[in-house]
Amino acid sequence: MSSATALSAFPPGSASISNARYARPAPPRARATEPARVSSVSRLVVQAPSRDWREEVQNKLQDLIRLPVGWDGYRGQPVSFETANFAVRMLESILPSGAPAPQVIPGVSGDVQIEWHTEAGDIELHVRRPNSVHAWRETDATGEDGEEVELTFDFRPIVSWIKQISEATADADTAAA
Repeated sequence: MSSATALSAFPPGSASISNARYARPAPPRARATEPARVSSVSRLVVQAPSRDWREEVQNKLQDLIRLPVGWDGYRGQPVSFETANFAVRMLESILPSGAPAPQVIPGVSGDVQIEWHTEAGDIELHVRRPNSVHAWRETDATGEDGEEVELTFDFRPIVSWIKQISEATADADTAAA
């Protein structure tokens, strides 16, 4: 899948959605009494934001979708396509572009665990199915028991959690340099 997709804001039939980088819209129609004018700007570029972690996570999830039934030696199910797709979309909405890539681990019920383990703390997101996520974190501020939350549609708590461990990790890297 290309990270750049051309989209047009023109009526159906005048332009299409494609994986091309540029889409050229049809020139504006001239009035009967005026000569036709052609705009010097005739393209619109829409590009997805760059995410350092995206390709790594997508490849891992594609592998987990293809796991055979019983991959764990028992009755482990492959990660469901719906859960994997939701996990990627969720990560796209909560991770800043420079965030560290998470570890992605299959669950035995077609679910997936997304984890970050850093010096600043640990975050684990258990994606059971779309819009059903159990989140847990442990930092110096939370103590050994950590903090847990159930999420369905509002993932703002995770945004702040990831920001905190990302900033702490960046500060530690800067101090070490």
